[in-house]
Amino acid sequence: MIELFTARSGASSVKVDGVAMHSPYDPTREAVRFVRETLGTELPSTVIVLGECAGHVTAAVTHLLPGARVIAAVYSEEIARAAPLRGALSWHPGNPLTFADFLRVHLGELQIEGLRVVEWPPAARAFPTVARAAHQALRQVVQELNGSFVTTVAAGRIWLRNSLVNFLQVAPVVSGRLCAPERPVVIAAPGPSLEEAGPVLAEVRQQFELWALPSSCPFLLDSGLLPDLVVMTDPGFYSMHHLHFAAPRCPLAMPLSASRGAWSLPAGKAHHGTPVFLLEQPVLFEKALLGAAGVAAPIIPPHGTVAATAIDLALASTNAPVIVAGLDMCARDLLSHARPNAFDRLLHLQASRLQPHASLTFHRAAALGSTSDARASGLRLTPALRTYAGWFDAGPGGAAGRIHRLLPSAVPLGSMSPLDAPGLRQLLRGLKATRRGNGLSTIPNFPSGDERRQIAARLLRSWTAEIIAARESLSGPGIAADLGLFPQALALAHFIAPRSLADALKKSRLGQGTDARKAAGEMLTECISFLDVLGEKTVG
Repeated sequence: MIELFTARSGASSVKVDGVAMHSPYDPTREAVRFVRETLGTELPSTVIVLGECAGHVTAAVTHLLPGARVIAAVYSEEIARAAPLRGALSWHPGNPLTFADFLRVHLGELQIEGLRVVEWPPAARAFPTVARAAHQALRQVVQELNGSFVTTVAAGRIWLRNSLVNFLQVAPVVSGRLCAPERPVVIAAPGPSLEEAGPVLAEVRQQFELWALPSSCPFLLDSGLLPDLVVMTDPGFYSMHHLHFAAPRCPLAMPLSASRGAWSLPAGKAHHGTPVFLLEQPVLFEKALLGAAGVAAPIIPPHGTVAATAIDLALASTNAPVIVAGLDMCARDLLSHARPNAFDRLLHLQASRLQPHASLTFHRAAALGSTSDARASGLRLTPALRTYAGWFDAGPGGAAGRIHRLLPSAVPLGSMSPLDAPGLRQLLRGLKATRRGNGLSTIPNFPSGDERRQIAARLLRSWTAEIIAARESLSGPGIAADLGLFPQALALAHFIAPRSLADALKKSRLGQGTDARKAAGEMLTECISFLDVLGEKTVG
């Protein structure tokens, strides 16, 4: 039972089943002492308060750290409604979003640096189940954001470069319906279980649309399972490498930032180019390029794994079940992909008497941090797969009961219903018969090559001018406020020089004004140089 009461100091407080969550004498003073003891002299960028009750801990953080952003989690919906928080982002179990999704909305990659967490002990004792779930959700989101930032550091410039080159080169570009709205979609991921799923899928092939991830294409084509669509998001060389080994004659759904070279695929060359269905990821350069070209592409948020993008796209394209095959989130000993696979072929080419194929495969697994898991014999996971599995375990919001996992591995994914071969046959038998195929057609008014070049050149000039203006504005001690006046410059810096941007913001947060301005100026100069070189190499 939740009761509100007034402490002797006059401050409001709350009891849970008769136990006071704060001091009955002076809860404000108690909370200030707790925050001082927990955070010491730190100057965090963001503080997450777990187990907030009557707002005293959040108020203490705001008072002691006025420059910090505060996010609070209240462990009881009843407390949240009886004592609503003021002046802070807050979540409670009655929120339509899970705590993990709430954090994904309100936390970004750059806020991980300097992030601190405090938990109010009485609330953790009063609501232990909610407290454990909150810790697990926070750990999952922080892992995702850390991985995302590492990816941005490695690939941010590649995303931008790919976006410009693909914008200038891809053709033909198509739009329309990817499948009939009542047509089930099977997404083929490249996990080892796809080898067992292949014969099952072949048996009922005409009853669903088959969407492939690039690394599953060699197995699918070798098995005579021709995909209806390939979904690609990875910006690196290997995504396109898989397709050069086995390029199906079907459209390719991809954001502009994905791997370059769709126009050079062998199957596409024989049919006047591979049709490209463009997706929009919510980043500045993709939005600007597509907007200038008049392309209304579906917005699909990035998740770090192409399988998640394919699932989002399928859920948006059909009302029928979405079935995922080969989504193992693990390796079977050294077997990480269904065979044949382009990675295996590359390792076979490198093999020698002194470095046999098995040895190369072992060292590749070791380099990825692969470790054994007790849930099944031979099951191995990497840190990246654990993070992805955590996201899939929660699943996309509003998709409960719609996603099925064919022949699942021992790694549980709670958002997906397990499906064996008889279950697949039964599921498909219960659906209305629909015709295979899409409703895609070439965009008639897509800009010509010269027009796209002019668009790219104009955007590059505009972005460079704003970054120069941002550099000239660096005058005060708080560079975050200065850069906030130039949102395009800040967004581009996040992809071009993320480490330098994070370092400059950290110096500013710690009060190192002169060093922060110097670091920010150097970072913006680095961005200008990159855009200059990019412009010379792409638009001349």
